[in-house]
Amino acid sequence: MLLGPHLQDEQQERIRKSNVLAAAIAGLFIILLMRLVVLQIVQAQKNIQLSLENRMQLKVLDAPRGLMLDRFGRELVLNRPSFSICVLPYKVKRRGELISRLCRIRTAEGEPVFDSLELLAALRHAAGRRFDATPISEDVSMDVISVIEEHSADFPGVVVETESRREYVLGPAAFHALGYISEIPEDQFDSLKNAGYHYGDVLGKAGLEKQYENDLRGVDGQEFVEVNAYGQVQGAITDLPRSDPVPGNDLWLSLRADLLMVTAKAFPDSFKGAVVALDPRNGEVLVMYSHPSVDANIFSMAPAQRSKQWTAVAMDPSLPLNNRAIQGTYSPGSTFKLISALSGLECGELNANSTMPRPCTGTYRIGGRIAHCWKETGHGRLTLIPAIQQSCNVYFYQVGLKVGDKNIIKYATLFGLGGLTGIDLPQEKEGWMSGEEAYNKRFAKRGWVWTGGLVLDLAIGQAQVVTPLQLAVMVAAMGNTEHRYRPHLVREIRTHDGAVVRTIRPESMATLHLKPETIETMRKALISVVEPGGTGGRSAVPGISVGGKTGSAQNPQGKLTHGLFAACAPVENPVIAVAVVLENAGHGGSVAAPVAGDILRYFFARDPEGRRLWDQLNPQGDTGWMANVPAP
Repeated sequence: MLLGPHLQDEQQERIRKSNVLAAAIAGLFIILLMRLVVLQIVQAQKNIQLSLENRMQLKVLDAPRGLMLDRFGRELVLNRPSFSICVLPYKVKRRGELISRLCRIRTAEGEPVFDSLELLAALRHAAGRRFDATPISEDVSMDVISVIEEHSADFPGVVVETESRREYVLGPAAFHALGYISEIPEDQFDSLKNAGYHYGDVLGKAGLEKQYENDLRGVDGQEFVEVNAYGQVQGAITDLPRSDPVPGNDLWLSLRADLLMVTAKAFPDSFKGAVVALDPRNGEVLVMYSHPSVDANIFSMAPAQRSKQWTAVAMDPSLPLNNRAIQGTYSPGSTFKLISALSGLECGELNANSTMPRPCTGTYRIGGRIAHCWKETGHGRLTLIPAIQQSCNVYFYQVGLKVGDKNIIKYATLFGLGGLTGIDLPQEKEGWMSGEEAYNKRFAKRGWVWTGGLVLDLAIGQAQVVTPLQLAVMVAAMGNTEHRYRPHLVREIRTHDGAVVRTIRPESMATLHLKPETIETMRKALISVVEPGGTGGRSAVPGISVGGKTGSAQNPQGKLTHGLFAACAPVENPVIAVAVVLENAGHGGSVAAPVAGDILRYFFARDPEGRRLWDQLNPQGDTGWMANVPAP
């Protein structure tokens, strides 16, 4: 049948359109085929790699931080396991739905684990590090962990991480010596990542934790793990390289755990101050205690609790974070009379029988100034040892004038006062020694100039400032008589397996070269202070020759003086030296000497080394008094 011209045109148009459509479809198939060729052949290796990376995750294996142990191997700082719930932001598709589901989780007591606002803030913060596991709840119980793991499909992007947290066994008793750690602040992370730190790592912030950070932190390992679509770890990928973490080194300290507890118990809770005990034979620190203190375990709490505790500590006007043992500066008071006496003996201006031109009547006049003795009725005429025993100011005013500031400062410096001791702790303060040269330099801007009468204040310890540690170093050197040692807390650094990495040897900071007659006189003077009639009798130990010196230092911030006491025992060959400072507490003999006495009596009654020495010195001695020495 023949078609009309217009029908032929329509048929041809339909055929043309069909051909165009067929060509378009063919073109699409060709494009798809070419894309498949590119994906499957040309870019095959790249896409295989992307696929692998999508199911793989590089996991950092945290190195356990090194432990701290006391001199007998008792753990002072250890690590405990802890579980944290973390989020991988790149796996979270519906943030609101995830928050809603997490907020339904309850503790065994029925309390909600998460707060919606806190969760929202945490997830927004985590979005800046899409591929890092960011904690949203730390130190979580196993009950909560079980819920997360059993319903992992309901919490895409939520993972459980196991970590270790620091545990400080002695709590506040050892806080200032051991220090604490905290998570690296975000604004410091970029400067530390090149040193091998990872996001969320911790850093030593004070004490030994900070001083020995490089020894304690170890070396992190890493491995590739397989993850599912929800970000849950399915296990390690064994055919890819893995590096095991290397635990940090352990610090074996000179501290004695029980002696620290005794000190904390003996220290009056209502006062501020510090106690330091050293071994005069080598400078090892046996006790370092500062009050008020902090329980470092608060820094291992979950963030909400940690923040609350930290706010209270940071706002405390008594400044419990300050280590008063190395940062507190006080006038040494009458404890400095030991230096004034020794300098006079060494330069030949004094001997054991020296009297002063004027007897003590309770006052001493120099020019237009009247200086007072603590005893208003006076001590009368004294020789050197009774003047130290009774702590006569008038006697030592005249010692200062006789010996001179230069000689006194010379021996104060020799015995470690007014300068850094070099202890292995950060942020030690050096104090200040007076004397003409230092005084004129310090007060030049005020136009003040040293006058001869100022040596009176210097000689009785009211014109300079020292730390409790410096007092302990001074009395330890006075007991040693040959060397002043650098104080140190770490004896050995060992690997996790016990191999010794480094041993801290005793380091003499000064050789004293004292005259034999000086040593003999000073020993008698030290003993006289603790004997009946002396000001330090409350530090006495039956059967042991304890020598010491009390002090009451002027205190511009309060009505009562600071109470000080420094002692060593046994005086003939001391194995322990103690310095005690109590702020705003009154006379050192009344408040500081009893604290030292509790420490010394415990040391010689219950400490293995102290008790052995007591038994040697008192083979037939009465041990009945030891029953009254309390356990820590």
